[in-house]
Amino acid sequence: VVYSGLYENETARHATWFVPAAHYLETWGDARAYDGTYSVVQPLVQPLFGGKSTIEVLAALAGDAAADPLVMLRASAKAGGIAADDESWASVLRRGLAVGAPLDRVPLPARAEPAASSRGAESSVSAGTIEVAFEPDARIHDGSFANNGWLQELPDPVTKLTWDNAALVSPDTAKRIGVATGDIIRLTRDSMSLAIPALIVPGQPDGVATVHLGYGRTGAEKVASGIGANAYLLWPGTDAFHLSGVSVQRASDAPARELAITQTHWTMEGRDQARSDTLEHYRAEPSTPQPPPTRARKPLTIYDPQQRLDSPLQWAMTIDLATCTGCSACVVACQAENNTPVVGHDDVVKSREMHWLRIDRYLEGSGDDPRVVTQPMLCQQCENAPCEYVCPVGATVHSPDGLNEMVYNRCVGTRFCSNNCPYKVRRFNWFDYNANLTETEQMVKNPDVTVRERGVMEKCTFCVQRIREAEINAGIEGRPLRGDEVKTACQQACPTNAIVFGSLTEPDSEMMRRRSEPRAYGVLEQLDTQPRVRYLTRIRNPNPALESSA
Repeated sequence: VVYSGLYENETARHATWFVPAAHYLETWGDARAYDGTYSVVQPLVQPLFGGKSTIEVLAALAGDAAADPLVMLRASAKAGGIAADDESWASVLRRGLAVGAPLDRVPLPARAEPAASSRGAESSVSAGTIEVAFEPDARIHDGSFANNGWLQELPDPVTKLTWDNAALVSPDTAKRIGVATGDIIRLTRDSMSLAIPALIVPGQPDGVATVHLGYGRTGAEKVASGIGANAYLLWPGTDAFHLSGVSVQRASDAPARELAITQTHWTMEGRDQARSDTLEHYRAEPSTPQPPPTRARKPLTIYDPQQRLDSPLQWAMTIDLATCTGCSACVVACQAENNTPVVGHDDVVKSREMHWLRIDRYLEGSGDDPRVVTQPMLCQQCENAPCEYVCPVGATVHSPDGLNEMVYNRCVGTRFCSNNCPYKVRRFNWFDYNANLTETEQMVKNPDVTVRERGVMEKCTFCVQRIREAEINAGIEGRPLRGDEVKTACQQACPTNAIVFGSLTEPDSEMMRRRSEPRAYGVLEQLDTQPRVRYLTRIRNPNPALESSA
C-alpha cells in the first residue's frame, strides 16, 4: 500500500510506503470543467519540502522516475489538440484556460440523496433511542482541512462553535434526555459508540442529533490532533448518512465540556442592529424598516458637524443582509489578508478571539422553527468615533480619507477604545502570538501588513494597504484613482456580492447606489457615531400559506 499525502495522518500510518505529496500550489496540473473547458493549474512556488505531485508518483510507478510534470502537461495538451504550438501554449498559460477547447461535455449522473426521516422521533427519544444525522463540517469538511488553524477557529455559521464538534439537539430533545449544552452524551448502536458533548440548537428537529464529521483526528497533524470527537466511530460507513435506533444517554462519568462558542461574546442583542422585513410590508412602507428604531430622533450636540472632504476619496462600505448567507468566507479572507492570529480553544472561551470581522447570527420567530438573520460586523469607521477621543496617546485617529486608523507603535494597550466602542469590534493582543513562528509559518504572513505585538489594539482598517497600493499605482500612471478600483479582502471573497466598497464622493458607484436605497440604515445610529458602514435591511418574501402555518 502506497499513500501519497500532505500529512502523516491516519491513512499514512496504515500504509506500507508514505510519499510526501506536493501541495497543489506547488505543482503543475490541468483540469476540465463539466462543459469541456480546459484549464491549466500553475504552481505559485517551488516545492518547499521536496514533495512529489500525483503525476510524478504515477509516472514513477510506470517506470519513468525522472518525469517532469511540466513536460508531461505540455505533451498532453499538444496531443489533445489544446495547444499545438508554443504561441498557443503561452496563450493558455496567460489566460489560465483554453478558449474553445475541443473537449466533450461531461454528463453528470443523477444521484438520489437519502432523505432524513424523523417520523416517530418523539416516541423513540422517550424510549431512549434517537436518530443521528451525519454531516460534513462547514469548515473542515470530512476532516481534510482539520489541520488548518484558521478553519478550526472559524465559528460555525449556525452554532458559532469553534475548535470542536458536538451533537446538535433541539431544546425538547435535550429536556427529555436531561442534558444541557456541554454535557457529554453517549451514542451507541450495536458495537459502535461515540461520546460527544451536546449542543442545544433552536430549529433542530426533535428526536434527531446532528453530528459533524472530520474531528477527533489521531494522526501526527499538530493542529488537528485530539480536537473534537471522531464521528466515524459511529458512522456505518455506507452511503446513508442517517442512523436510526441509536441509544442515547447522558455520560454521568464524564465531566461537561466548556464549548468555545462566540455568539454571545460581543452580542448587541435587542438593540435593533440586524433588521429584517417582509416584502409586503416593505412595498407598503419602504422607508420604515420593521421593527422601527428604538430612538428615531437625532441626538443633540454642541459641536458643528464635521466635513471630512479634504481628500478626493472618502471610503465607505455597504453590506446587504438580504444576500449575506453567513458563510464566513469574508472572515477567513480578512484573517489571511491582515495577519490576524489564531488564539486557540482556551482563549476563545475567554472571548479573546482576534477576528477583525465577525458574523453575528440572530434568531427571530419561534424556537421550534426560527428564522436566521446573519450580519457581518466590523469596524464601522465612525465619523464621530467614540474610540478616538478616549485614547490617551493618539493611537487611533481619523485619516483625511475617512478611515479610523490604528497607529500600532503609539498604542500602550489601555483598552479605553475597546471599552468605548459600542460595536465591540476592537481586539487586544493578550499574548505575542507571532513570537515563535517557524520560517515556513512566517511565509504565510502578508508582507504588506504589520504583524502586531503583544499589548496593542487592532481592528479592521478597510484594507488600507490595498487602498495605498492603488493610490501609488494610479499616481505612477498619472491618473486619479477611482473608488471602485479598490476591493477589500472581505468584498473580494464574498460569493454573493453582499459587500460593496467605494467612495462617498462618487455618486454613480454601486456602493452609493445601494447606500441610497430606502432599506439602508446605520447600526446604532441613535448614538450619533455616524458610521461609514451602511447595512441594507433583509427582505423576506415568504409563502403566505407556509408562514401562517409556522
